[in-house]
Amino acid sequence: MTTLGIAALLLGVLLMVVEAHAPTAGVLGGLGALLIGAGVWLLFTSGDAGQVIAIPVTAGVAVVGLGVTAVASRKVLTARHAPVRTGVESLIGSDATVRSWDGSRGQVEAAGGLWNARMDFGFSDDSVPKAGDPVVVEQVRGLTLTVRRREPWELL
Repeated sequence: MTTLGIAALLLGVLLMVVEAHAPTAGVLGGLGALLIGAGVWLLFTSGDAGQVIAIPVTAGVAVVGLGVTAVASRKVLTARHAPVRTGVESLIGSDATVRSWDGSRGQVEAAGGLWNARMDFGFSDDSVPKAGDPVVVEQVRGLTLTVRRREPWELL
């Protein structure tokens, strides 16, 4: 019984570690917590401590393990739905400032860097952007941003 209890504990810990690195939404973590609880149960009942101590300790270990897994899983699922904050994808929808413009292409400053840009929509042929005009990034392709004029209602 002792060997089986130690094996259940080790397998439970292994499942908890795998849960930390694999997107299983808490399934492996929950199974790991239950296996840890079963391992504690087997270790306590195989010795002289008996079931008087085994039941509360096993229940406590299982509840704490399941609680930790539930909180961690909720945090992971919340983080998956958070907007992108880094990388090129974070530029989409951000504000930029025109530095120079010639025809349908120019340069804009966005996120502290100078980017090549092309016009998406918002400027007519007779009204090209001037240096200092605010624009909004619509798309990123390689090192070129597609921008549009910032609407008056967007100026907050």
